[in-house]
Amino acid sequence: MAEFDLLVVGGGPAGVTAAGTAARAGLRVVLVDERPTLGGQIFKQPGPGFTVTDPAAMGRQFRFGRSVIDSVDGLGVDVLLRTSAVAVEGRQVVLVTDGQAARTVTAPRLVLAPGAHDRPVAFPGWTLPGVMTAGGLQTLAKTQRVLPGRRMLFAGSGPVALAFPAQLAGYGATVVAALEAGPAPRPADFARLAAAGRGNLDLLRDAALYRGTLVRHRVPLRYGRIVVRAEGDGRVERVVHARVDADWRVVPGTEETVEVDVLGLGYGFVPSLELMRLAGCDFDHDEDLGGHVVRRDDWNRTTADGVYAAGDGAGVEGSYVAIDEGRIAGLAAALDAGAITASGATALAASSRHRLARRRALTAATKRLYRVGPGVFELFTDTTVVCRCEGVRASSISTAVGTTADINVVKAVTRAGMGPCQGRNCQRQIAAMIAAEHGTPVADVALATPRMPVRPVPISAMADHSIAGPTLFLARQENP
Repeated sequence: MAEFDLLVVGGGPAGVTAAGTAARAGLRVVLVDERPTLGGQIFKQPGPGFTVTDPAAMGRQFRFGRSVIDSVDGLGVDVLLRTSAVAVEGRQVVLVTDGQAARTVTAPRLVLAPGAHDRPVAFPGWTLPGVMTAGGLQTLAKTQRVLPGRRMLFAGSGPVALAFPAQLAGYGATVVAALEAGPAPRPADFARLAAAGRGNLDLLRDAALYRGTLVRHRVPLRYGRIVVRAEGDGRVERVVHARVDADWRVVPGTEETVEVDVLGLGYGFVPSLELMRLAGCDFDHDEDLGGHVVRRDDWNRTTADGVYAAGDGAGVEGSYVAIDEGRIAGLAAALDAGAITASGATALAASSRHRLARRRALTAATKRLYRVGPGVFELFTDTTVVCRCEGVRASSISTAVGTTADINVVKAVTRAGMGPCQGRNCQRQIAAMIAAEHGTPVADVALATPRMPVRPVPISAMADHSIAGPTLFLARQENP
């Protein structure tokens, strides 16, 4: 018998909103997140032991995020924090809390809102201490109020390449430059942004404020430039960056070197698909949304029965889109459970659909500026470590790729993607190498097969889970 009517994986804006919406409709809901607090990456809260005495001083984004988190209070939602969803088995989800013994929770419906992770880019020196992704920098800054260095360079593309350097400068860091790999806006781009401005004035205002912060702190924003390599003795000390063409390929002779103690990278995000793949969902490919994205209908139902997907884990579109997608997924779960009528669900979803259309119009207006160029995946040399978990260099992967276009074969031959991250940090790079070698679109390169547990957990936790399932063992046999 099901313990809950709905299980929601992911405590970010999509998951929190989905859980609250379904609970208001009368469903028994459990919300699971691996972090110690709700909020996800974008609304990440200060860590345990930290108290916010003046929310106003934390900024508008923090206050808005807190309001989203507080929206599930008093609704009877069971919240399981520090809990990783490591496998989906039919209507059952295997959970591990604080590394303890695994347990299985049963629910007829499942909303997957796992969020996204940083799109990794391999270049010489990217494994040096002091080279960090935007997500890592945000974790230190938001949860611990710590800056990992004093003199920083931030390189990337998209809104994060504007927003986060401004936030770092506001926190007191010396940001020597913000490098945007995409092109500088043209008058036609501003015209498209203005046309899409209705319903998006808050985002345009935020962009203007971030730009003003960079100007105030004298941080140059340089377009059409990308990091070529990081150098240093034991940690990053210098970064070489260069101008790129429309495909983000380096223009020879344009290299510049700058001394820093931290390099921040924000070349976009990639949906976390592992649980959706274990659940049997189908996928499409849209590089503008992060690469492979789960296939959904207009109620955020996936092709797997009883499984819904919302937020950046279903396609990277930002926190505001995630909130409304979560609301629609929660309504769909309530509708399919018989808790609300079709007409009621349609009426309740109308405002969310209206906001989504406006948000996506703004995204469409920025596509020329932020489209990822293939050159970003061509920065490695033979000695560059591509798979950090297993220490596999590009030369080994190139040799394997020369004999096969199957990423699972590359994984088996080289061990790239077999580490704790299961390819989250190298799979996209390897797919680009396969596509380049065999002359195929990267969209046609199938993903590596995920294995449970999809998140790193102690082997003792999974051993306990195995013992609870005697069918996983062979009957004892006596030696002849």
